[in-house]
Amino acid sequence: MPSVEVNKDSLGAFKPSPHPVIYEPTLVDIKRYVDTMGLDKAVELLQLREDKITAEATDPYRHGYEGFHFDAATLLLKDNDELLVSGGNRAGKTEWAAKRVACVLTAKKNARVWCVHTTHSSSVQMQQPVVYKYLPAEYKLAKKTKVTNVSFTVKNGFSDNSFVLPNGSQCVFYNTAQERKVVEGGEPDLVWCDELVPLDWLETLRYRLVTRRGKMIVTFTPIHGYTSVVKDYLAGASIKQWKEAPLLGKGINVPGGKPGMMPYIAKCWRPGAAAIWFHSEFNKYSPYDQLVKTLEGRSKHEQKIRAFGWAESLSGSQFPKFSDVNIVEPADIPAGTNYMAMDPAGARNWFMLWLRVDALGRKFIYREWPDADVGEWALPADKLDGKVGLGQRNGAGRGIADYQVLVKELEAGEKIETRYIDPRAGATQAVGKEGGTSLIDLLQDGDGALWVEPAAGLRVEEGVGLINDWLSWDHGQPRTTVNEPSLYVSSKCQNLIYSMREWTGVDGDKGASKDPIDVLRYLAVMNPEFVDGKRAVSKRAGSY
Repeated sequence: MPSVEVNKDSLGAFKPSPHPVIYEPTLVDIKRYVDTMGLDKAVELLQLREDKITAEATDPYRHGYEGFHFDAATLLLKDNDELLVSGGNRAGKTEWAAKRVACVLTAKKNARVWCVHTTHSSSVQMQQPVVYKYLPAEYKLAKKTKVTNVSFTVKNGFSDNSFVLPNGSQCVFYNTAQERKVVEGGEPDLVWCDELVPLDWLETLRYRLVTRRGKMIVTFTPIHGYTSVVKDYLAGASIKQWKEAPLLGKGINVPGGKPGMMPYIAKCWRPGAAAIWFHSEFNKYSPYDQLVKTLEGRSKHEQKIRAFGWAESLSGSQFPKFSDVNIVEPADIPAGTNYMAMDPAGARNWFMLWLRVDALGRKFIYREWPDADVGEWALPADKLDGKVGLGQRNGAGRGIADYQVLVKELEAGEKIETRYIDPRAGATQAVGKEGGTSLIDLLQDGDGALWVEPAAGLRVEEGVGLINDWLSWDHGQPRTTVNEPSLYVSSKCQNLIYSMREWTGVDGDKGASKDPIDVLRYLAVMNPEFVDGKRAVSKRAGSY
């Protein structure tokens, strides 16, 4: 952008340069400046504005504008090892990431940064020019030395798909059309993957970051929907912040979300990972009104992708109203009547839940086993209901006596009103000390006896319906004692939380995330109630 000179002689015909963020004074404003501060000060103020605009164009590294979403993403990257930046079209995600690349290369001597795109051509056209844009101005003109080598052309990008700054920091550009082995052995401080990186590349790159405690940035617009990479980050994620979405209206736009809102910041299921959504309207440098016009008449599904960077599984969780509202801290769970349910298994661990009903009739899942300390029960995968996690196998192979001891240890000092068990597994004939008997009989045998009852054998759909009844409340109204869900889950019960967010039922009885849901169903169909000592608990299956 050419520099604009403002002087006393030309002030009468002066027209301020347009800018999407910096206020553009009108002729009335300029006259007021002259009247209130004098001619010289008015000229100085207007020239300062022009100089700022020129500086932004010539050295965006130092003088570029960063919106609130840029600041939020930078803070998230500081606090996490990986950051997914999913954005609508022209939302600024590539600009933000390219500047982070420049920041790391400039701030740290001998830093190593890798930038990954889909093909060499797309890297040259879409990624390399933006990285070059955000390099400090003096580095763009730096002479080639034994260390320094910054050679860039619009046609070919950086020479040899790499450049080295005077401080020894190097940036290398890869693409996923190459064989994955090209990134084996390196140790980067930062990896930036832009658009459609395959999951196997992502998993390989993660291990390359370990030595230097590096960071991973993944930016893209999810035009291909809920891909395996999206699922890897967002399966089981917890939405922490929301932003208004006028384009979509005032309805519920995301299952379990707030009316008229779209996700903004999330904590991912994967430890040390977070996600942020750059809504297209955040970018003041892009003609958002034109995007809105283009999206007129398009489906809500496409509008969410193109304007908000949001892709969701079309199969959907079986519990669309389950949200962060249903997750509570252990210290906030009140006193009440305790129940327990279990799902026996053969070679893998049994899954167990403990539920408490308070005096208001609210249900709180306050413990699970296996918990996250034992391992994840299920993990994101190409299968809709995930893949088997370590929690299903870690320490598996316990006998009946082992489970009796385990349960007693976990329940130390607690009174359990009733325990329930999968009715089919509980009735299964097993071999005891004195011959064939049922699993229920074996659990109730010996010094560590666990008294259990078979849960009602209702169909899966009926149990799911009862759980959804517990989750039902009017999201459009304030949450009060007369308008709130009946089911809450302790934040420590991460395996159940993951399953409630991700279980679709599509994978049937083999679904990796199904068992925690089954155990919750056993509790729901037995309608556990608060017992105050004056009345007996109701055990009529599925009734209220």
